[in-house]
Amino acid sequence: MIFLPLHKFICQRCMASQLSNHTWMSIINNRQFNTNHNLQNVRKSVSKHVRSDTSGGFGHKAKEATRTTYYTAVVVLGVGVTGLMMYSVFKELLFSFSPQTVYSAAVEKCVAHPRVNDYLGDSVKSYGEESRRGRRQHISHLSYEVEGNKGLRIKFHLKGQRRTATANLDARETSSGWEFRYLFVQLDSYPYEVIVIEDNRGTVFDSSSSAELSSLPGT
Repeated sequence: MIFLPLHKFICQRCMASQLSNHTWMSIINNRQFNTNHNLQNVRKSVSKHVRSDTSGGFGHKAKEATRTTYYTAVVVLGVGVTGLMMYSVFKELLFSFSPQTVYSAAVEKCVAHPRVNDYLGDSVKSYGEESRRGRRQHISHLSYEVEGNKGLRIKFHLKGQRRTATANLDARETSSGWEFRYLFVQLDSYPYEVIVIEDNRGTVFDSSSSAELSSLPGT
């Protein structure tokens, strides 16, 4: 065996230890450098992603706001058009001079009259002429014109719990709309009572048109 002097052996061990420490320090430094480099890359990537999301989010919000405003305007426009149509129909039904409008107003007056309820009984209902199919929805009416003013003659029927009756009316257009010239109800059975709901004959309606009215039935 070959024996080295002690001091040479110690020197070799010291050199080996120094080399080992230097190697570990190099490895640690390399790992730290790689870690710092990776962190910097991650930070740059996150920063770019944040900027991209921020710009994209603003544009998306702007598009959504524009789209919401457009849809809101469409909804408001649709509601406005629907309201205008409903108002036109409502006005046509309530204020126009038509058989259905005049008939509805006459039925309300007849049903609310106390003598009609006394003779016919409760739950008074109205109906028109009976058709071939047994329906009673047709309202018998006659249109005419006197001195440029339109008029309507209408006949319909009333039925309560005790009796039935027939209603006759004459309505005329006026400068402010239309009015009843007369409206009366006659019982269909004894005592054949005639109930006058409204009678405006001999007023402004007939002041200058008696000759024309005499040619119409029911005057």
